[in-house]
Amino acid sequence: MITLLRKRTLKTLSLSACLFAFGAAGCDESTDDEGSSASAGKGGSSSSSAGKGGAGGAGGKAAAGSGGSSGGGSCDSKKETKVTGDITKNTTWDCGTYLLQKLIYVTGDSTLTIKPGVQVLGDTDQAGEIAALIVTRGSKLDAVGTKDEPIVFSSGNPEGARAPGDWGGVVLLGGASINSGTCVGGTGDSCQGGHFESNVEGLDPTDPKAKFGGTDDDHDCGKLEYARIEYAGFQLSMDNELNGLTVGACGKKTKLSYVQVHRGSDDGIEFFGGTAGIDHAVLSAISDDGLDWDLGWRGNAQFVVIHQAMNDGDKGIEADNLGSNEAAAPRSKPTLYNFTMIGNPTKVALLLREGTQGVLRNFLVQGFATALDLAATSVNLGDDWPGALSVESSVFHDNKAAGDSDSMDDDKGFNEDEAVKAGDRKNVFDVDPGLGTSISEPNYKPGSDKLADKATPPSGFDTAAKYAGAVDPAGTDWTKGWTTYSSN
Repeated sequence: MITLLRKRTLKTLSLSACLFAFGAAGCDESTDDEGSSASAGKGGSSSSSAGKGGAGGAGGKAAAGSGGSSGGGSCDSKKETKVTGDITKNTTWDCGTYLLQKLIYVTGDSTLTIKPGVQVLGDTDQAGEIAALIVTRGSKLDAVGTKDEPIVFSSGNPEGARAPGDWGGVVLLGGASINSGTCVGGTGDSCQGGHFESNVEGLDPTDPKAKFGGTDDDHDCGKLEYARIEYAGFQLSMDNELNGLTVGACGKKTKLSYVQVHRGSDDGIEFFGGTAGIDHAVLSAISDDGLDWDLGWRGNAQFVVIHQAMNDGDKGIEADNLGSNEAAAPRSKPTLYNFTMIGNPTKVALLLREGTQGVLRNFLVQGFATALDLAATSVNLGDDWPGALSVESSVFHDNKAAGDSDSMDDDKGFNEDEAVKAGDRKNVFDVDPGLGTSISEPNYKPGSDKLADKATPPSGFDTAAKYAGAVDPAGTDWTKGWTTYSSN
């Protein structure tokens, strides 16, 4: 059920208009601004003013009809809507602020549409329950903002009192392939003839709504564009946390573009298997790893900024295939181009371990203790590097070490320093890119003119981005105008 916190009294409406908008139960003349409620109609939000794209009759608030929000008139940006139950049919959040009172699941193969400029706040503290938005397997999120009106997912606490972990974040679950979990319709450790499915980390492991995984590598989890996710990453128990954005087994048709995750308490974004990609992402001041992947992720990523705070955060990227079976198929092997990584000087930029493979090109890595650390217990890193796993055509600056010192002896003697400095890798270690590294006022557009002539991205990427880093030194800074770097 969605409860609308009305900003105007019903006394301003005629009785007939009130009956049309709210029904008899909501039209007692003594009723004040609070407490009216209605279920969302098919394809629209309930009891809301028509926002952008809304259709319907003249003026005022009206119950949503089939196909979209109803009621003409302008958006009341101060409108607040409490969301207290699962979304089971096509629904549109078109205007104002939506307050998640607990774990809210989008179910029933339905689509939740969120319009530009809408705020979605995790009201965890007020509700006494963890708040998060979870789009279940088969359902979709259609959240497409604009540069001028990004969609903001944030803490329900007031500005100045917000902190990492205030709420759970956004979870997208799909039906693409993963390499571990419960075998469905198959046999053996590799689930031959069937497929794996699993319950996503951070949610009840017995809840069927938390399942992800399947056989459709084109699976469409929806769209998330020009959106910010702030102060998320709630810890349910030790090593069992929701990330800012969790992407479980979403497929190639999923669209993730212009997404910022800011001040999350766990990872910024984690991909659990699947083939979904992402472009134009900013992961800033994350308390754990910026980007994490495992369970056979094979997506593409381009134009990604990972900026860890000087005194906080862990790895820039922590990448795995599967710890219990490093060669499990499908094997993690994403293709990554044009990353800017600014680090905590006590941490590792790129930790690639547990059987992951990957193509990493045109990176700009600055300010970490160690740029590259590989780890494996069963697969032979010498077999993977550089054919199936390598970092090339990249610029490394002001890192204390290029490769790991092997003090933990976790890579069977593989020498990362020699590997990343080999001439055939075309990496550079003597160029200052000229970045502004303040976490509160960053500048991701390099000042150096020595970052060009790098690798040409393949088809499906922006093939013109033959430079190191996420932002073109000679172009427009795409991170400006829709992101935030507030501390609280």
